[in-house]
Formats: sequence, C-alpha cells, structure tokens
Amino acid sequence: MTLDVLAAGSPLDHVVSHVVFHIGGLPVTNHMIMAGVAAVLMLVIFPPLFSSQNAGAPSGMRNFFEAILQFLREDVFRPALKNHTDRFTPFLWTVFFFILFCNLLGFIPISELIIVATGGDAGALAHVGGTATGNIATTAALALCAFFFIHGSGIWQVAGELMAGTYGHHAQESHAVSHPPEISLSGAPNAGVAHRTGHGMNAVSAVAASPFYYFWNFAPHLFKPKAGESPVGWIADLPIWGLLLVLELVGSLIKPFALCMRLFANMIAGHIVLAVLAGLIPVTMGILVQLGIGVPVTAMSLMIRLLELFVSFLQAYIFTFLTTLFIAAAVAPEH
Repeated sequence: MTLDVLAAGSPLDHVVSHVVFHIGGLPVTNHMIMAGVAAVLMLVIFPPLFSSQNAGAPSGMRNFFEAILQFLREDVFRPALKNHTDRFTPFLWTVFFFILFCNLLGFIPISELIIVATGGDAGALAHVGGTATGNIATTAALALCAFFFIHGSGIWQVAGELMAGTYGHHAQESHAVSHPPEISLSGAPNAGVAHRTGHGMNAVSAVAASPFYYFWNFAPHLFKPKAGESPVGWIADLPIWGLLLVLELVGSLIKPFALCMRLFANMIAGHIVLAVLAGLIPVTMGILVQLGIGVPVTAMSLMIRLLELFVSFLQAYIFTFLTTLFIAAAVAPEH
C-alpha cells in the first residue's frame, strides 16, 4: 500500500505543479512554497553568518559557504567581469544560491513523509514539497531576471560613461567603440565625430541617450568609415549593421530561453526517472518478484540520486556562469 502511494498514478505526478491552498483568489502551488522556503533559508543563513560580529577566521558552516563564495567571485566572475566584478557579485551570488537551494530542497521527500505519516489520506498536503526549479515558470522567471539585468546593466554602463565623458575612450582596446553618425552642416554623416572631449552629458541626457548608444553598438559596424575617410562607407555599413542587429536581437532572446530550458529540463528529468523506477516495484506480482526488482531498482535509484546531487550544483553553476558571460558582454567597452 505504501509503495503504491509513493509511486503515484503517474511519474509526472511527482514533478508537476499542484495547488496546495489559496490566498484569496490566488492559488499557491507546492513549487511556489518551495521557492519561498529557499528564499527564507537564504535570509536566515547568510546575513547572520556573515555579519560584522563574525569577522574573525571562518570556521564550520561559514568556512564552507565562504569557500564557495570566494571561488565564484575569483575564479568565475572576475576573469569575465574584470573591474566590474564587485558591482555584479551580489546579484550573481544570489542567483547561484537560490537555484542551488531550490535544487537541493527537491531531494527532501516532504510529500512522501506526509503521505506515510497520514496513511495516504493527506489531501492537498500530499503535494507539499518538490523542486521549484523543476517548474518552467520558476526557471522562466529566473531567465527574465537575468535578461533584464544583463541589458539593464549594459545600458546603465553606457549612461555612466556618457555622464563621465569617457564613452568611446578605449583606444587601447583591440575593437574600438563606434558612434552613431552625426549629421554635419552639409547633411552628410560625419564619421569622424566621437565623444572624446572628456565633457560628460548631464544625467537626464545621458539616461535618455544610453539605450540608443547601447543598441547602436549591439551589432558590429563592419564598414564604418574611419576618421578622415569618406562618409560613403555608411551606405554599405548601415544595411549590414541592420541585418546583424536583427540577428543579435534574436540571439539576445535565445540566450535567456536556453537558460530557462536547460535548468528546467535537467531538474525535471532525474525526478521522472526515479518515479518510473519506483513504479516498477508495486506493479510486479509476488514478493519474490518484487524483491528481485526492488533490490536493483533501489541501487540504481541511489546512483541516480547521487548523479542528481551533482547536477544540482552543476546547473546552479552553469546558469550563473552563463549569466556572468552575458553581463560581461553587455558592459564590455567594445560592445
């Protein structure tokens, strides 16, 4: 009876979203609850652990988490973000640990324990628990946050450089930033004009102009005339730039979609496989047959659990690493 309950009617029953209760007209699902639990755990663990009162040599749990934080900042973030590392580290740390906590919480068989404790009559509580990142709505929300943060950071970077008067001052870079063609008194594009005077814009003008400058350099200008060259080069540059801009915009949408689907698919697949293996035991006839199937299934389930544990860390790392690369591309001087 217990195995029948735990195996459920369908393997997908263990991974799909279930409404546990309502707040007014808002349905609250098990995945929403587990995402909230992950967020609360982060608030409970990290602020006290890294408060000014614990400024001494790290030990115990603080040493464990500090090793992970240090590794992420120095070996993952800094090689890509360079001098922008400290600016984006809090966001990237938060993304990594939120995903990791959601992944690991899915290992706790909360619903199964409730079912066993209540003898299979748990009602809506039978669905409490689960992996929040096994819900595409959760991974899509994370991908959207990354998308807006990536491009918002790029636009903010441009605005800051415009206000400081340093936009385009990257002569030491192998790929210099191009500038929108400015119209001269003769009406022809002036390719030689660049904001290199050191006089910055006021804040309002910089914020208003930064999206235009950001998307102007969103695609490369392959035929942009250099200073002193004929402006006729713009005739070839602008159509090619427009085509490349479309491709870049499509790519900017594909990147968060890939983040969403990769995390979702990897976290849901292992749970479905485990549910299928567990379902093989109660459907067999006879105790000896169940033992014959149950022993190898249990051993295989344990190995898959260990693999899932590795994947939980790996997927949190991959999501954070790719987000770091996308942010670095958005705030890089040549972009």
